[in-house]
Amino acid sequence: MKKTDELNGHTTEVRNSIARQKFLFYNIRRRHRYGAVFVFIGVVEFGIFPQQQIGFYCNDPGLSFKFTGDTISYSVLLGGSVIFPLIAMWLAEWSCYKPDSYKSLRPGCVGTRGKQIWTWYGHYATACVTITCVLQLVKTLVGAPRPHFFDTCKPREMYNCTETYVQYYTCTNTETSTWVVSDASKSFPSGHSILSTYTSVYIIWYLQKRLPNRALTTLFKPWMQCLVLCWGIVCCMTRLSDHRHHWWDVLAGIIIGLAAGFYCVKVNCKEFVLKDDSSDWARGESVENGHHGYDNRRHQSVRKLLSNTSVENREMGDVVTPSWKE
Repeated sequence: MKKTDELNGHTTEVRNSIARQKFLFYNIRRRHRYGAVFVFIGVVEFGIFPQQQIGFYCNDPGLSFKFTGDTISYSVLLGGSVIFPLIAMWLAEWSCYKPDSYKSLRPGCVGTRGKQIWTWYGHYATACVTITCVLQLVKTLVGAPRPHFFDTCKPREMYNCTETYVQYYTCTNTETSTWVVSDASKSFPSGHSILSTYTSVYIIWYLQKRLPNRALTTLFKPWMQCLVLCWGIVCCMTRLSDHRHHWWDVLAGIIIGLAAGFYCVKVNCKEFVLKDDSSDWARGESVENGHHGYDNRRHQSVRKLLSNTSVENREMGDVVTPSWKE
């Protein structure tokens, strides 16, 4: 028994060492990927990557609005898309579940609250960064003018044309920064709509799956989900009221955000269900905190009982019973 325990302990240590090495290697690769992503975004955003010009019609009323700024600024959008989901998950997991609720069903492995939250948030952040890269690339390749294009860009060609289409133009506005002038030709699709819709889908789904069905949480869950939904709607509608996007830009952003949120939750986060990832785990009834019920001790006891019974039967078979004739 001692040798068996020592062997099991040594095997557990080896597995943990391999897991730590894989975790460190994964973190290094992830940092390199994030660094490459930030470089890519900088190249696209600051005009190093060539920008497409889609052109415009002279005196187009859809491009003649005044630039009035953003109701939902980029800093507020990033705060709602990056910081709020992490805070929401920490508060929900800390207030609704005990630390031992995250123990893995695999022998020798124990999960923690922080590890589980960071795993889910890692999937969320990775998808968010991917969406941002694709968004900036599409904006640059399409080059669609915003509704305030004439006011921000002030193209030289619009002063001497009448009801004709201008393919190539030159912006003459020197009162604002080059980035603002370049951003006037990046209307499609709406980044605010994509990120806010993606965040709303993720958080609403998370609250539905992870908040247990208790009296207090059952009362507040719909209200919290409604607030998150309102956040997404406000972010989308203000892009129209601020004349920062056309309606088709916002609609395309909503569709992309819905698809990204659905994919992240279903494929990456597995609908926030905690279960053993080993190949030989037994399925059981779903319990309140999203775990799959699996009574490991019960199965071990049954196997031990069957093993002892087989040994006793073999021993009984070896006993020679006296004959009545003797």
